[in-house]
Amino acid sequence: MARRSKSGQCRVFFAADIHGSERCFRKWLNAAQVYEVDVLVFGGDIAGKVLVPIVANSLGTGYTVSLHGRTVEVESQQALTELQTQLRAAGRYSMVLTQEEKRHYDDNAKEVAEDLFPAAVRGVLTDWVTLAEERLSGWHVPAYMMLGNDDYPDLTDALLSGVNMVNAEDKIVELPGGFEMISLGYSNPTPWNSPRELGEDALRDRINAMAERLERPERAVFNLHCPPRGTHLDQAALLDADFRPVVKGGQMAITSVGSTAVRDAIERYQPMVGLHGHVHESPGAQRLGRTLAINPGSEYGDGVLRGLLLNLDEKRGVRSWQFVQG
Repeated sequence: MARRSKSGQCRVFFAADIHGSERCFRKWLNAAQVYEVDVLVFGGDIAGKVLVPIVANSLGTGYTVSLHGRTVEVESQQALTELQTQLRAAGRYSMVLTQEEKRHYDDNAKEVAEDLFPAAVRGVLTDWVTLAEERLSGWHVPAYMMLGNDDYPDLTDALLSGVNMVNAEDKIVELPGGFEMISLGYSNPTPWNSPRELGEDALRDRINAMAERLERPERAVFNLHCPPRGTHLDQAALLDADFRPVVKGGQMAITSVGSTAVRDAIERYQPMVGLHGHVHESPGAQRLGRTLAINPGSEYGDGVLRGLLLNLDEKRGVRSWQFVQG
């Protein structure tokens, strides 16, 4: 059953950037019960980045897969299922191919990028939405999701299929306790030209279009995937033209990669709290005027979920917060 919050209060669990890790997704979902929260919020980048082809042997006696530079033989269906579970836990997708299919896709990398990989992502996300609907309907805890900059735009269709797990992007939603929340998962341009990027002016327009409709911006939550620029939340390695870290004086050079539009919106509207992700290696919290901006960071590759436990109060604002991981 859901935790019964007092009037004008809300207990939130927030996480972002799980990048396909089923272990992290299940931990985010189970946090509803573990931390007895009123609502789950996800800050974008749900899709993974790697597809592992598993090749069926021609004699039908097993499967072959290349992992970390070595060839692994899988002899039984049970062992195959265990391998696929391990891959999904680490944020990797898999697909069983015949030898002919494998040769075809090896020769047609564009088809893999445009067809095979997106299909694998959609299949897993659809399974996750089904799981979430089953769990959340019994717990009576709402969950608000959105895509991030690394997610394919057409994954929105999978999120729209949920009732208890709601796609919150480009909307004003009301959290338990009466708090308004706006959400946007796009980022400013990155060196990788990810699927959902916008220029700063376009980001500013999207955020302002929601913020202008808030009844009480000072008691709102801004769930914005990209962190505000020039803060403790957006520090990442400076890369050269070949995407290699720049080293100066024997030290890795660090730069701000966050969004000026996000910072401008926070400084203009002064929401109660800003929830951010995107920059995995820069967890932290920082005050921007009255706003507490927070990025819990991400360690999805190790199956570790980094999250934020946040207690909101209508009168006091952010009553308490803490980083949690597991």
